[in-house]
Amino acid sequence: MYKNSIAKNHLSEAAKEGRYGDNILVHMSKDEADVLAKSAGLEKLPTNPKTGFPEAWIFTALSVGLGAYNAWKGGKEQASQAGTQSKLMSQQQGEIEQALGSLDNLKSSKETVAMAEYDQAIGNLSSRTGQSKEDLQKQYESMVNKTGMATSGSAQTNRAQTYRRIQNQFSQGSTDLLGKLGQSMAGVEEWYEGEKSRLESEQKRIGLQKQLSDKQSSSWYLGKNIFG
Repeated sequence: MYKNSIAKNHLSEAAKEGRYGDNILVHMSKDEADVLAKSAGLEKLPTNPKTGFPEAWIFTALSVGLGAYNAWKGGKEQASQAGTQSKLMSQQQGEIEQALGSLDNLKSSKETVAMAEYDQAIGNLSSRTGQSKEDLQKQYESMVNKTGMATSGSAQTNRAQTYRRIQNQFSQGSTDLLGKLGQSMAGVEEWYEGEKSRLESEQKRIGLQKQLSDKQSSSWYLGKNIFG
């Protein structure tokens, strides 16, 4: 029993000499130790300088190192993806800006088409009735003005509603041409207002997403300042 106590105390003291968290002694054959070393990518396990026994703290170090590497790799990939998304969103912002810039020209083209169709219809009516196009045009303009539904100047903010009122007011008999013009022009205004609202909403959404991507791409991650 005395010898057992000495041995026990000796082993306990040896266990205390373990490094980097090692705190127990393990019995194993040389072949087992070699297999354990190879699993860590080593020819043999490191030796404790005080006890002379093989030690296995290398596995803790490898685990910590692997965790740090995975954290660095994951952080770098996330930052890279965020940077790519930011560039894509910058491109989308440019496309939206371009679309907004061309919106007025598109609207003007649609209005030109509608007015051309109206002018042609006035010409056809002139041929049938013998009245000049100028007289017919003046008559229609007079009717619109009398109803208080002129579509220029201060009416700019409610143009779609104004044209719809013209459509409803002049949709029968000899004034049908004005009703059709009102319908066409109202459609143009509603398209313009809807498209402008959609583009501005999309512009705002992409802007917020880009801010988030920019923040993510510049965020700190483990090893960023060392390994990039």
